[in-house]
Amino acid sequence: MAPLPVSVSIRTMERVPDYTLFIDDGGVLNDNSRRAPEFQRLVADFFPPRLGGEPAAWAEANRETFQQVFDTHKDAMAVDDAYEQGAVAYETAWLTAMCEYVGVAPPEGDECAALAREALLFITRRAQAAFPGAAETVATLAGAGYTLHTASNQPSWELEGYLLCMGILDHFGILLGADLVNAMKPSCTYYERAFALTGVDPARALVLDDSPGYLDAAREVGARTVLVGGDASAAGHLAIPSLVALPSLLETLD
Repeated sequence: MAPLPVSVSIRTMERVPDYTLFIDDGGVLNDNSRRAPEFQRLVADFFPPRLGGEPAAWAEANRETFQQVFDTHKDAMAVDDAYEQGAVAYETAWLTAMCEYVGVAPPEGDECAALAREALLFITRRAQAAFPGAAETVATLAGAGYTLHTASNQPSWELEGYLLCMGILDHFGILLGADLVNAMKPSCTYYERAFALTGVDPARALVLDDSPGYLDAAREVGARTVLVGGDASAAGHLAIPSLVALPSLLETLD
């Protein structure tokens, strides 16, 4: 699909930027429904030369095991100040479950976590799942003078890969992920630490996310919020159909 045109060009964005933008990745910059098959494709590229097994079996293993493994570990990762330990346990379990499905031996001890992290670095730098027009919109906003940070539950090193793959890494300041703030959305701690780390007054922060619950927490901390791809009429947030519509919205804000 060809990228949608960005609705407002740099030349027509005449207002001085009043807000620092905090932009979620999955659901805003990248399409999660497209990312899942990309993971399966790239898992099938990465693991067979290293651990054996057929590529198709690895792709199926990722499809069949991912959600259960993530659901088992997400609560541990979501505890404030416990993210990194929980993330290592999750990554180890992710690779172990796939190995069991494929029928190959997983690496032992710390080597399992290390190989899982290596695989994720490989995958995130190659997964093609950007929403149409998202990269162009980011370039427009940066060119108009807006400061952009991410605001994602993914770790910063994954975000670096995704943005590098989109060609927009240089437009962002701090890649705020759960690892940098040692907390996960929808914890208010996530946003409190994010604004402190970036030195941004919450009242001058505009947070974009596809989850109303996450935005509720950002608003509680004092930020202004934009729901992307949803109806905000019952949620009390500004709403746009996609990131492409953000430049037009920014022209209307006080």
